[in-house]
Amino acid sequence: MMSQTTHKTKRTFTDKFIDFSLNYIPDSMVFVLGLTVFVFILAYVCTDTTIWGLIEDYAKGFWELLSFSMQMCLMMISGFVIANARPVRRAIIRLIDWPKTRGGTILLFALLTGAISWLHWGVGLMATIIMGREIAIRKKGQGIHYAFIVAMAYTSMNIMANGISQAAPLLAATPGNFMETLMGGIVPINHTSLSPYMMTFLFLELISLPIMYYFLMPKKEKAVEISEELYQEFTRSDADAAPAKALTPAERWERSRVLNTLISLLILVWFGEHIIAEGVSKINLNTINFALFGLGLLLHDSPHSYVESVKEGATTVYGVIIQFPLYAGIFGLISFSGLADEITHWFISIATPGTYPWIVFIYTGIMDFFVPSAGSKFVIEAPYLIPAAQQLGVPISQVINAYGTGAQMANLIQPFWAIAYLAAFRLKFQEILPFTFMLWLFVFIAGSLWFLIFPFGW
Repeated sequence: MMSQTTHKTKRTFTDKFIDFSLNYIPDSMVFVLGLTVFVFILAYVCTDTTIWGLIEDYAKGFWELLSFSMQMCLMMISGFVIANARPVRRAIIRLIDWPKTRGGTILLFALLTGAISWLHWGVGLMATIIMGREIAIRKKGQGIHYAFIVAMAYTSMNIMANGISQAAPLLAATPGNFMETLMGGIVPINHTSLSPYMMTFLFLELISLPIMYYFLMPKKEKAVEISEELYQEFTRSDADAAPAKALTPAERWERSRVLNTLISLLILVWFGEHIIAEGVSKINLNTINFALFGLGLLLHDSPHSYVESVKEGATTVYGVIIQFPLYAGIFGLISFSGLADEITHWFISIATPGTYPWIVFIYTGIMDFFVPSAGSKFVIEAPYLIPAAQQLGVPISQVINAYGTGAQMANLIQPFWAIAYLAAFRLKFQEILPFTFMLWLFVFIAGSLWFLIFPFGW
């Protein structure tokens, strides 16, 4: 009886946290519908707009994000297609075989996946899953705790995803975006993701990851490695391929590299010339997606391979397709009803210029627990976070920097983005939470110090 009580006490914090997350935080589709009702009521109570006026505001905003939705879909699918290409998978396996020790494996994993995730979080998501599974398989016997490998994969992607592919900085840098008038123009990406301020912060995080992983890694004698059952499942070879058959002329073109290579080189040469002529400050959602499209074509050896990978990757974007119009409707309610002004005044009342970026960092981290998508959440928060910054004299770029950092921090203890990892590794969230929680604490402290000490950037 005593041991049972003790066992329950040891698991209380984790169990209650997991139970609350998984049992009481609904699917994102349910939440966006509920949030719509909440914002509608809040706008009616806090503004002079009539019910019919709010309905018109909702309808007016509903279609504001069509371009942004397509841009996000292309970015997510392109990331999947690149990471899913055979050359990328082969390169990952070769790299894993290089280090011979536990420490070397962790160092390589942290730095490589962190750099990839900074370049493109979608590629990072796939690459960390592929690399993590291969480490569990190929390093079996070295005493690397299986759940710890999954936690490393998840945290590396999330911490370093606050980079060049993050939605908010790219959106703010894209001409014609729905926030351009409110912001008074575009915000170049060299003021946000590619600024010395954020590059320094992310570099410090990147070199800290191996150190954090080293101290959090369970000792070799206590490590629970991949189970024999999962090992057999992950290493099971595919069924023998069907006998080769004569291809029709159409099928030969479908499996030819010629067209892929020609079009990909056309795209990538343009992108290279654009960067040389215009500089990195002109990078935006369109130029990034164009480059990723070309790179994906180059890495796949035929139109058939590329299309098959796109089909598989398209399953990841259904949430964007159906939910972004709903978030755009919420944007309409907040922006056109005058509710944004009311919330702006509230932020101004509790903040000073020196504390505002930190408040944004904390606030968006809390909001991300309920709206776990940095792109869609920015649509909701920008209409009042940006005017508050303008009135306080805080650079808009700092709002975007704090917003992105807070959103990525929250994901470390929020199970939404972990679903893909849990499915791939056959684990439960509570098995990786003890590790991801410590990384969350690290980012919370580091981010708080960074935005409080340097609130206006450099």
